[in-house]
Amino acid sequence: MKKGTTRATCIAATILLLAVSPSLTAQADTLKAGKADKTFFTRKDLLITGGGFLVSVGVSAFDESIASWSQSSDVQGGSTRRTTFEWVTHVNEQPLTILALATYGVGRLTHKETVTDVGLHTAEALILTIATAELIRAPLGRARPRVAEDTTAASFNAFSFHFGGGFTEFDHRAYPSMHSAVAFATAAALVGEIRVHKPTAMKVAAPLLYTAALVPGITRIYLNQHWASDIVAGGVLGAWLGTKVVSYAHSHRPSKLDRMLMGLSVLPDGRGGVVAAVSLSQ
Repeated sequence: MKKGTTRATCIAATILLLAVSPSLTAQADTLKAGKADKTFFTRKDLLITGGGFLVSVGVSAFDESIASWSQSSDVQGGSTRRTTFEWVTHVNEQPLTILALATYGVGRLTHKETVTDVGLHTAEALILTIATAELIRAPLGRARPRVAEDTTAASFNAFSFHFGGGFTEFDHRAYPSMHSAVAFATAAALVGEIRVHKPTAMKVAAPLLYTAALVPGITRIYLNQHWASDIVAGGVLGAWLGTKVVSYAHSHRPSKLDRMLMGLSVLPDGRGGVVAAVSLSQ
């Protein structure tokens, strides 16, 4: 990869990490101080999400130039590079949610509370992130770069919106990026759980997880599926919700749903089968 490509990738990654850092700092402060917000959403969240939106708006000024650069022959490379990016882009909301639910299931079957806790809260963060992203993407109807590209002029139009079009057309669900959102929701949830259960691992785990969370978004830019501002917006959304779910869960009494899911067990019924049992004593 050439120096220009590496430099541009590093700049994009730095912008995204700076954009999500307020959410991560807020989680650390809440858990360290043992503070508990009275409600799930607070005024501080308005500042975080509003700040993230403004950052994505700022980045949007460079969307078209970044899209053009990402589709240049130097960046696209050969078929091997493209095949690798196409394979990596399969890390999306479906496998991540399935993996989180599977982790929860393994935790319940093996009666390991920490594994159950991590799987449950990561799944909750992912489901909330997916629902929120879709509520934004569908009505906004922003066109993806591959749709908004003017092939005759070899240029892009980053501000092509078909309001409401996202409800029926996948090509008009660009903002925010679902790949980026779920990647950062997963990373933020896991980092939050590690901070609670094994804080000594934070110095290693946090950089690794957040670096890995950058990858899906980068693949989407490379594949001409998202603008850079879509990636930033998705990253902020995912990091914020992943942060909120874990922070709230560990600073409040478990909800009835959490108690039910944490207390769910599969036991033999004495006749060669199994039965699901729920304990609400937690």
